[in-house]
Amino acid sequence: MRFLTKIILYFLRLLPAEISSKISLVSLELIFKISSFSSKYLDKENLKKEFFGLEFPNRVGLAAGLDKEGKYFVSLGQLGFGFVEVGTFTPLPQSGNEYPRLKRLKNRSLINRLGFNNPGIHSGIKNISSLKNKYKGIVGISIGKNKKTSNEQAYKDYLYCLKTAYEVADYIALNISSPNTENLRDLSSKNYLENLLSEINQEAIKLCSKHSKYTPLLLKISPDENEDLIPFIIDTSLKYNISGFIVSNTTYGEKENLKGGISGNLLKEKSIKMLKLVSKFNKKKAVIISSGGIMTKEDLNERYMLGADLFQIYTGFVYDGPKIIDELLSDS
Repeated sequence: MRFLTKIILYFLRLLPAEISSKISLVSLELIFKISSFSSKYLDKENLKKEFFGLEFPNRVGLAAGLDKEGKYFVSLGQLGFGFVEVGTFTPLPQSGNEYPRLKRLKNRSLINRLGFNNPGIHSGIKNISSLKNKYKGIVGISIGKNKKTSNEQAYKDYLYCLKTAYEVADYIALNISSPNTENLRDLSSKNYLENLLSEINQEAIKLCSKHSKYTPLLLKISPDENEDLIPFIIDTSLKYNISGFIVSNTTYGEKENLKGGISGNLLKEKSIKMLKLVSKFNKKKAVIISSGGIMTKEDLNERYMLGADLFQIYTGFVYDGPKIIDELLSDS
């Protein structure tokens, strides 16, 4: 199986990155339908951990951005991920930014400027609802605002997505930190964050009562965030019942004539620095998911020592395929 994976990965890397990604997802889905495989890492009692009142089969998850439609999380998850985050979804469908918008870089990294390309929250939730019972792990749903929505009106987009996703999601991630939607990151500033989280909290309380279900809300933080704002972001988030932080999103940069979010090894240093800051001010009050540049078991262990409870990978999975799950979870 590993030899076959190496051959497949070799040929896929000869193709443009976004085409390669789509072919990989479709192929994996086809294989799953034929064989209905399930990883041993979804059933090991010693790996199970409880957070937010949810039982995670293990601590390693797949970050948002790979399954943007809600069609592939089952086959991806059954490779061994304890949780899969789907999306980011917006109220209305978006085609995203113009091509090219995804490239492989040296040093096992990627740059993307996808721009929340997705089928819209309703289509996404419909897909997830029809498949969710086939996956043994936890399903997170990432939500954001449409490109044309102003920051002044952004809270309405998040409320719309929140209401649509609340009943189906195991947790919901508030993505206000992507570098690929213009001015989105301003939502973490003092001009917007308190109002945004206040509105979301009020709606979440109503939804919890309506559905008799508690769905944790997480905030995804930028690795490029102003360090002086971190205490404000943490305190404001905790004030409005944010249950966890995803640290971090991609870092903004320009590589190979493309401006966008950089992930993988080139993100590692910034992600670690932000994790240290968030851990310092969070003081173990909320769950922390570390994401960004986790490529080896040593990386995972380091993030754990720095205060992370859960871990998400993306670029490491793109480069190494399923074998990285085995490396991260073996002998855990």
